[in-house]
Amino acid sequence: MLFTTNKIMPKVIGCLILLSLSNESVKAVEHYSLFDTSYVSKSEGLKGYNDIVFFKDRFITVGTDGRIDCIYKSGERIPVDNFSKYKLNCAFSYGEILIAAGDHGTILYSSDGKSFYRIESGTDKNINGITFKNGLIIAGADNGTILTSKNGISWNIVPTKIKGNIVSLTANNSFFIGISDAGEIIKSFDGIHWNIEDYNKEYAGYNKHSTFKKILAAQNSIVIIGITDDGSPSILFSSLGNVWTERIPIYQDSQGVVTCLTSKPNGITYDPDRDQFILACDHGELLSLPPCSKCNKYTKISETHLHGIIYFDNRLLIVGDDFSVFIQRLQ
Repeated sequence: MLFTTNKIMPKVIGCLILLSLSNESVKAVEHYSLFDTSYVSKSEGLKGYNDIVFFKDRFITVGTDGRIDCIYKSGERIPVDNFSKYKLNCAFSYGEILIAAGDHGTILYSSDGKSFYRIESGTDKNINGITFKNGLIIAGADNGTILTSKNGISWNIVPTKIKGNIVSLTANNSFFIGISDAGEIIKSFDGIHWNIEDYNKEYAGYNKHSTFKKILAAQNSIVIIGITDDGSPSILFSSLGNVWTERIPIYQDSQGVVTCLTSKPNGITYDPDRDQFILACDHGELLSLPPCSKCNKYTKISETHLHGIIYFDNRLLIVGDDFSVFIQRLQ
């Protein structure tokens, strides 16, 4: 997989022509070359985007200080007003429902992607992940908290015996599955009753102890990403969510030398056209994971830590610290 990178510069509200050789912006406040990667944001602290979803004809990004931005395919980036200043950790869309959720039990609901309304979640725990299956929306939060909703507006708390903070959820046609930062893999067929597996206990002596970050189900695979106790990336594959196999993140560098990824993976998406998962990592690094375990491809697009990533129309849209946005063409 070959990569071509463009960057939408942070804090510029205007219309940029994406994936074009032109560096001319349309109705833009400032002008930048789309291929310039030398820009360094002046933002301080760990501020930035945490997640991204596609909703109707636009992308919705969420991040620290309650920030929500719309990014259109034309390149226009517009801030969305909302009533929350709490960090937003995740976003979810399905049909006419758009949800942004985050710290202190924050749930923001929108039906148009322009106006968001604060919804009573019934919890003050940080909400970290949302997924959907068969008409049921599931949200996962700190202290093993599970919330369910059928419309994104009315929410119920499901009692569980999950010990850790639920950090990510996903679903396939058969079941919901999620992870906690305590190494738990949780699985449910109805969203109410959850089976809990202690991965680090079950695989002690076989696989490295891991702290999980994200989980994604796509096609016939489920992938978990995180870090191991020695700080190296943890990547686990499974077909049914019962047996897990480590995937070593090796790749050939530009000199043909076999190298192993060392940066922490933060986000994951699936490219159905090439049947591959793609990781967004710290230090602006991307790693593709095709079915062939020896065919991983690596690229570095920035020094910025990357968090959210989504595949669309043979491209990747990637967001990260400093409210940075990158467009990555796949070839």
